[in-house]
Amino acid sequence: MTQSNPFPDDPQAERHLAYAFETIGEDRFRVAPIPSGLLRLFGGMIVSQCLAAAQRTVPEDKMAHSLHAYFGKPGRVDRPNEFTVSRELDGRTFANRLVRMSQDGLPLMNCMVSFKTPETSAHHAMAMPAVPAPEDLPRLEDIMAERGAALPDRHRPFWQRRQQIDWRPVEPFPFETDKPLSASRHFWFRFHGPVEGDLPIHQRLLAYASDQHIFHTGLRPLGVDWTDPHLQTASLDHAIWFHDRFRVDDWLLYALDAPAAGNALAMGRGAIFRRDGALVATVSQQGLARILNERREDKL
Repeated sequence: MTQSNPFPDDPQAERHLAYAFETIGEDRFRVAPIPSGLLRLFGGMIVSQCLAAAQRTVPEDKMAHSLHAYFGKPGRVDRPNEFTVSRELDGRTFANRLVRMSQDGLPLMNCMVSFKTPETSAHHAMAMPAVPAPEDLPRLEDIMAERGAALPDRHRPFWQRRQQIDWRPVEPFPFETDKPLSASRHFWFRFHGPVEGDLPIHQRLLAYASDQHIFHTGLRPLGVDWTDPHLQTASLDHAIWFHDRFRVDDWLLYALDAPAAGNALAMGRGAIFRRDGALVATVSQQGLARILNERREDKL
């Protein structure tokens, strides 16, 4: 496994490789391993790949409107990912797909995706928070480069490589804090573009991006820092509801909060808005958050 940026000149290369599906049977697909600088598979990547596998088995007139994923054992970054899709429902309006992800025959994750034929109806949505424009905010990539010495070794390969997403944190991005922080924070983000393709491709990439920052938000009210070397974390589930059309190469606002934490579990929740204020997706995630150092056992 590489510990450096495998795509130094093309931050878009990873997204192309991520969906280079090989058909290995009826509704069965394989994706080659993609170096990421991580010690284990990134949850957003395999959620995104599960969505892509499901999309390959439904008619083009049906769009994903919800996704619910449950993670099992951690995956290896040096092995191919295999996906088996079960066609649970094929109706006139809805279609449901159950996607099982595995490596070398070992089940790692189950994901249910529901699709729907779009239709016009009455609607409403929550309002987008008032925050500064992304052009007025620092790039997270620059923050990581300037303050990289504060990052634990295990985080550096991922965060200090050239990123395919331009993240702009609205609030200060703290390192090494043990003080409780606000359960609310916001990020503007967009993929380095242009991103070709229709809505299904943009949904896959949004699924990838949605797994960043959401779980760490759940730790903030506890005064537990995401860089703490004694913190053991693992994503347990991830859910996305798609509400409206969007493009991931246009600015999107990720408004995050933390509804609850306890029992060595933490939950993050997010709403994603287009720049014009339209709510395009809602996200939730729960994960393991266990402190292995006795001095901080009372934090969770």
